[in-house]
Amino acid sequence: MSEASWSSFLSEEEHDKNEEVRDWLGKLKEAVYDADDVIDEYQTDNVQRQVLVYRSLIKKVCNFCSLSNPILFRFQLGQKLKKIRENMDEIAEDRSKFHFTVQSGRDGKAVPLKREQTGSVVSSEVIGREVDKEAIIKLLLSSNEKENVTIIPIVGMGGLGKTTLAQLVFNDDRVASHFGYRKIWMCVSDDFHVRQISQRIAEKLDHRKYGHLDFDLLQIILKQQMSTSKYLLVLDDVWNEDRVKWFRLKDLLMNGARGSKVLVTTRGRMIASMMATDTRYVYNLSGLPYDKCLDLFLSWTFDRIQDRPQNLVAIGKDIVRKCGGLPLAARTLGCFLYRKGEDEWLLVKNSEIWELAQKEDDVLPVLRLTYDQMPQYLKPCFAFCSLFPKDHSIDKETLIHMWMAQGFLQSSDGSPIEKIGHRYVNELLSMSLLEDEHKYPDDEARHCKMHDLIHDLARLVAGTECSIITAHPKIPSKKVRHVSVFGSGLPENSSSKVKDSISEFLCNAKKLRTLYYHLLVEQNKTVINLLANLKYLRILILTESEFDGLPSSIGTLLHLRYLDLSKNYHIRRLPHSICKLQNLQKLKLYSCKQLEELPKGTWKIATLRHLEITSKQEFLPNKGIECLTSLRSLSIHNCYRLSTLVRGMQHLTALQKLCLIDCPNLTSLEFSLNSLISLESLEIRNCSGLDLSGQLKKKEEDSLEGRWRLPSLLNIVGLNYKKEQIEDEEKKEEGHQGLQKLRSLTFVQLPKLIELPNELKYAASSLQYLSISYCDRLSSLPDWLPRCMALKRLEIERCPILPSPPGSQNGSYTIISPSQDELKELIPKPRNKE
Repeated sequence: MSEASWSSFLSEEEHDKNEEVRDWLGKLKEAVYDADDVIDEYQTDNVQRQVLVYRSLIKKVCNFCSLSNPILFRFQLGQKLKKIRENMDEIAEDRSKFHFTVQSGRDGKAVPLKREQTGSVVSSEVIGREVDKEAIIKLLLSSNEKENVTIIPIVGMGGLGKTTLAQLVFNDDRVASHFGYRKIWMCVSDDFHVRQISQRIAEKLDHRKYGHLDFDLLQIILKQQMSTSKYLLVLDDVWNEDRVKWFRLKDLLMNGARGSKVLVTTRGRMIASMMATDTRYVYNLSGLPYDKCLDLFLSWTFDRIQDRPQNLVAIGKDIVRKCGGLPLAARTLGCFLYRKGEDEWLLVKNSEIWELAQKEDDVLPVLRLTYDQMPQYLKPCFAFCSLFPKDHSIDKETLIHMWMAQGFLQSSDGSPIEKIGHRYVNELLSMSLLEDEHKYPDDEARHCKMHDLIHDLARLVAGTECSIITAHPKIPSKKVRHVSVFGSGLPENSSSKVKDSISEFLCNAKKLRTLYYHLLVEQNKTVINLLANLKYLRILILTESEFDGLPSSIGTLLHLRYLDLSKNYHIRRLPHSICKLQNLQKLKLYSCKQLEELPKGTWKIATLRHLEITSKQEFLPNKGIECLTSLRSLSIHNCYRLSTLVRGMQHLTALQKLCLIDCPNLTSLEFSLNSLISLESLEIRNCSGLDLSGQLKKKEEDSLEGRWRLPSLLNIVGLNYKKEQIEDEEKKEEGHQGLQKLRSLTFVQLPKLIELPNELKYAASSLQYLSISYCDRLSSLPDWLPRCMALKRLEIERCPILPSPPGSQNGSYTIISPSQDELKELIPKPRNKE
């Protein structure tokens, strides 16, 4: 939980009053964390013993795992609780010294959701920047007789909308026509590494990977690429003041063909002056005029002009005058006051926070006001986002699962915890504290970002709870609970002193709850050796690492909920002790190409809800994944030897997402997808050997006996599974057709696919997204397609013998929100019998 969310029970004045208050608050947080850890230990031990009892009943074996003596364990637990209670009593006694006033919370009050936003900037939604846009486009389309490449900085304080303006220009049709496909957008922020920027530009120009290429050779390739034709490069949010670094990059960029342009956004006037090819090309962005700022504020506060009460508009005018022409302030406050009453409008207008001086490159005081009024349950979730670097594209699903692992998501009405997480994300989006990233304008955004000023706010309110180690390493205090280390952000040629400091920190961070370790190959062995020391971890992320295996001590991390080992190309085996992690909710083994197999005891992890696998197994273990009936999502990637899936997977009735990607030897599913009654998303890509004909038909082998062999682990733990219940459920499901919740269906590169399985017709009422690509033998779309009234997007790409609407080429087309008549036109008409 963030520092600010604890302090929200106190007034801001009291919290900042003196060092004594901060010390007291720190002690309170530590005590609550300790209590939470002890409760978690008890619950974990209880689950382990229940599973032990089940296995003893089935196999007459009592050695599930080396659990502690129950009498000794409970004695030790009691001693810990006694010590915590005594500590709490002392803290409560100290509280009386400060005469705190308790503020009313907003825990149960959800944020009203704003109308749906789009991540891509739409010109009609941007107010007051028409003149600026035309001026920048004029500079981009003009020619410079002196230089082949012109560098144009847009400079202004945070919150003015520099990035938004650059996006408007970047997406303009005139700019697209002038530069063609050679347009590159790059967020820079603190990561001004010449090699990394050069590599990213080269990769975007010819869609290849140059990660392990020598820098001298990379420079030669980049110069050749840039000299062929003019390009447009946007360097967004530049902070670098190092002239040496800039001129090293500039030497490469200036090799572009005549007419090339580099557009830069930055807050620093000195940076703009240093980067510009001529001071005439520095564009100083000013604040919005008052009337435009008011229009922007009101457009985010009310859905329609006729909904604007005059009393609120009058208050709004006073609020906008205090915004100083900053679009970010106007928009954020507009979102905050959406569907709020007059009292809350007056609270914003009369807040003392407007009296705080705005420092250059500092967090806008008005943003802090928005945070202070945020519902209590959102505060730790928002602060946790400070673990990601600026401009980082955040996968929403990953973020929700990380919140879930930390216990930030609580369901009071029995809703699935992931659904609560999606609600929280949407609330932060509606407050403009997160921004959607859309792949397509009409597509559901899977990623989001934070404006850099919002990120500064998240880092501020997180206090000492969260720390990110990037370009300017500041080793966090021992009391930090969440740490991320992004190797791409460390200084080039990082000294061993910095790395030693990180190692020393990890040695002492015994109460760490999150370790997000990314792209630091040199430190991998250190982290692995220290795992046993980090026994309170809830989240462990070791992506793109190069260690051969995990130590057996991983099994001692009993609090662990989230384990990500993705893109580890050397790991061959997982220790069997990983099956002791009875709290594990997510396990990511994506692109672990040398992994030989999953541990045989994987079925014991009854709490597992999300699983991503890459392995060299030909068959998944018979008693393995199909027993994990708590699974909500299952992704199987790059399993080149996998030939079939286990038959018992039909018992994964809670499964909502199934992905099968790059499994060329997969020939059979061996279970009925139609039995996955909760399935919402099905994606099958590049499975060239898979024949779906008849795969969705219910098989005779799916019998009552099969159901009895693999009962739900939820019932296993509760020991209340009865044969009569099985028979009742079987009778209820007779005649029931699954796939009625399927919303997204994707088939890519399936050469054996001749027609869509008929059983998919049961998804006709729910299907919203259908994508089929590179299916050479697919000759027709099914006759049930016109019944897909909920369909929002139909994508067909490179299906050459599939009938296409007029104007399409190569069997490729996309239809947004197709009508029934449009869908009927795609279905071949039956021939009349002679």
